[in-house]
Order: sequence, then structure tokens, then C-alpha cells
Amino acid sequence: MAGRELTREQFDARRRKEHLAFLVVKFLRASISFKVINADFHDPKTNACLAGCGLFERVRELAESLVFDLKEKSHILFRADARASTDARAAAGAAARGTMAKARSRDPRLLLARMRNGIETRAIDSYIGTGYHLLLILQEALYQIDRYTPELEREKSEIGGVLELALAAGAELRPEDQAELDRLNALDQISVRLAAESRELATRMMERCEALFAGTAEVIRHLMVSAKENEILILNLLENQQLLENVYGEGAAERIFGELCRGKGFSGRTGVERALNYARAKCGNITALGAGLPSSVS
Repeated sequence: MAGRELTREQFDARRRKEHLAFLVVKFLRASISFKVINADFHDPKTNACLAGCGLFERVRELAESLVFDLKEKSHILFRADARASTDARAAAGAAARGTMAKARSRDPRLLLARMRNGIETRAIDSYIGTGYHLLLILQEALYQIDRYTPELEREKSEIGGVLELALAAGAELRPEDQAELDRLNALDQISVRLAAESRELATRMMERCEALFAGTAEVIRHLMVSAKENEILILNLLENQQLLENVYGEGAAERIFGELCRGKGFSGRTGVERALNYARAKCGNITALGAGLPSSVS
């Protein structure tokens, strides 16, 4: 028998579940990639000479692939939510202004849940968009270091050689020669200052990106727990448990599944077991999870 054709609303709801699942997994991957870049940036061996260490290319790849995709999916998912949140806040405001009869017909817990969801999703959209643009600034700062620091070193060496010749010449220098040396020295100081500013900018952007990734991870975690009816998200998280461990720490997968799959409709002794049973019931074949299946549910 052919499968029942989905209505437009059902199709849109499923696509939304897919977009959310892919956004979460992409964020986890991007977060891990940034952690490695950040660690290498602060490594004394790398930090001693940022030019030519490959950080610029890695930041550019992260910004242009995973984080760009995150930004686009975030806009698709959450811009509509922001408009819905505005409607929910307007309804709550009307109740607070004294329309008690109207307010009694509404569930205040539902209003609060909608407002919380709107605030969280708007925060994710804002954080991801801001993170993308900060990575572009970081990329540009690293490019400046990568491109111009070697030239600066050559210039300093050449100017140093000219200055040595000038000192050896001593009193034979003409006024115009001294003026030319002063101009070279001034250019050298400008180049040194620009190089220092590029390094300082790269350091500040790296710190801001680190804080933003950490803050986004916390909001994403709350979003995951509130999406317990998204079987596609649960299935994708089961397939990527190591990503959860790497981003949120050892034991995070069990803790997150325990929170996500709590309550009526979930069976199993552990969070992972409950998630697997739920995925099997909702998604059917989950044999692709392979060795990740505990023996009690395999």
C-alpha cells in the first residue's frame, strides 16, 4: 500500500524538524572545529609566529562552510519564531493591562512557554549571526598577519641594513640622506604598529568567538531539551553522541538524553535507552546506529 501523502502543514512541520536537527549537529561540529582552532591559536609555538601557521585558512573554511550554513538555517527556522514571539508578548501585555476576562480564557503556562521559546530562538539566531560576522573579522585579522608579517620582517631587515650603512658613513651623510633615513624609520614604526594592531584584533576576536560559542552551546542545549517531540533530532543526536561529549563534557550524552526523553511516552532504564526506544518507535529502522545500541534494546 502506498504511503499516505503528507499535507502541506505536515510537510512543513517535518522540514522544520529536519532543519532543527541539522542546525544542532552543524553547531556541534562547528563548536569542536573552533575549539581546536582556538587551542592552536593559544599554543605558544603557534602564537610565537602566527604568519604561515595555517590558522587563516582554517578560520576561513569554518566561516564559509559550517558557520555560513548555520546562519542560513537559523534564519529559516527562527525569523518566523521571532514574529510569533512578538504576538505572544502582545497577548501577555493585553492580559497584564487588565483584560482579565480575555486572560482567563488563555493558559498562562502556554503563554510563558511561547515567550520563552521566542526569546531562546531569537537569541540563537542573534548569536549565530553575530558569530559568523566575528569569524569574518577574525579571518581578516589573521589574513593581515599572514600576508604582511613576512613582508614586515623583510622590511625591518632591509631598513636595519641601511641604518648600519648610514652609521658607518657618519659625518658624510648629507641632510637629504638623513631626511630619507628618518622617513624610512617612520614607515618602519607604522608597519610595526599595524602588525601589533592586527595581532591584538585577532586575539580579541578569538576571545569573543570563544565566549559566543560557549553561550550559544548553553542556549542550544535548552533548545534540544524542549524539542522532545522531534524524533529526527533525537535520531541525529544518537548518531552523534561523541559530538555531545566533546562539546558538553564527559557523560553529556546520557545527561541530555535523560532530560530530553523524560516523562510519559519514553521507556527505558537510561536516557540513551529511552532515546533509542523512542527513535525506533517513531523512525522505524535504526540499525544504522550499529554498535551504539545497548544490548537491552538491540
